[in-house]
Amino acid sequence: MPLEGKGFFIWKIHRCERGDPGMIASRAREAGLSHVLIKIADGPRAYNVDLAAPLVEALKGIGIQVWGWQFVYGNEPFGEADIAVHRIKTLRLDGFVVNAEADYKGKHAAASAYMESLKARVTGIPVALSSFRYPSYHPELPWTEFLSSCEYNMPQVYWVQADNPAQQLDRCIQQFRDIYPVLPIIPTGAAYEEYGWRPKPGELQQFLRHVRERGLPAVNFWSWDYAGSTEGRDLWNVIAEYDWPVERSQPDVVDILADALNRKDIEAILALYQPNAVLVTPHHTLQGHKALRTYYTDLLTKELSGATFMVETRVNEGYIRHIRWDALLASNGMSVRNGQDTIALRQGLIQYHSSIYQIV
Repeated sequence: MPLEGKGFFIWKIHRCERGDPGMIASRAREAGLSHVLIKIADGPRAYNVDLAAPLVEALKGIGIQVWGWQFVYGNEPFGEADIAVHRIKTLRLDGFVVNAEADYKGKHAAASAYMESLKARVTGIPVALSSFRYPSYHPELPWTEFLSSCEYNMPQVYWVQADNPAQQLDRCIQQFRDIYPVLPIIPTGAAYEEYGWRPKPGELQQFLRHVRERGLPAVNFWSWDYAGSTEGRDLWNVIAEYDWPVERSQPDVVDILADALNRKDIEAILALYQPNAVLVTPHHTLQGHKALRTYYTDLLTKELSGATFMVETRVNEGYIRHIRWDALLASNGMSVRNGQDTIALRQGLIQYHSSIYQIV
């Protein structure tokens, strides 16, 4: 799903609405946000370990995209890639942001190793780079190594100690047009306080207007931790009140099915099938809700109890869905790798479902 609209970066979840996922989701909806970007890793270590999963579930449950982000250093590129892949898959994120700054300067081989390891194992979701706004100021950063494996560029357009966000955005866009590769830009604006400086509300309005005038698809702000607090309320209000309409598409049947499988919600699964639907697996040919109920109950409580189901790739062809999927870390140690399904819809519900997989 393309990224459009307004979003906020979250650094420390416990500093945002006291870490309450329901309150965060409610405030995101009230502010008209289309996406939220949550820190999920710092170097080779997981971040926001216990709080990320319930927040991801709460936000996705109301139709808000959830991206994860990781601050990378370049000292352990394979370890950084490993934790990123693990967090992306277990949290079932909609996108991922690589946050590379001064620590990565001059580390071209590490950048290549990290991005190649990451992209080889993460498919089906977009990846973005978050870094400095002016590449000419930071030529030592491995810009090409990072951007060549990304779908979006998210430069940090922070106009610290200045009052000209529109001009700085223009300069940022122009500089990134001069380096390879040229990617869609989603800028991150300043909504924080640092060393006595903070943007004025009018500057945020100017920044938002100019992002739209330049035809950019979306905008981010750093960060919810400050703007969502009492001290940053005036900045939050400007962003929340800025009208950026986004057409929210209805979740696809594949996403709804994956979500229901992960919630172990048999009734929600059956509601996706026509009453006389047919399911073909390597060991069964089943028809009707009664047979499907028995199959899914056994699958989710015995064969793959506790597993996490993840859609890796999909192809939509009208009323046909072709998907590849994994089911990992069941309580009995079993998993499915590279399951291959074909789903045929009739009147929006599943009429025929072929599922080829092996539990090992």
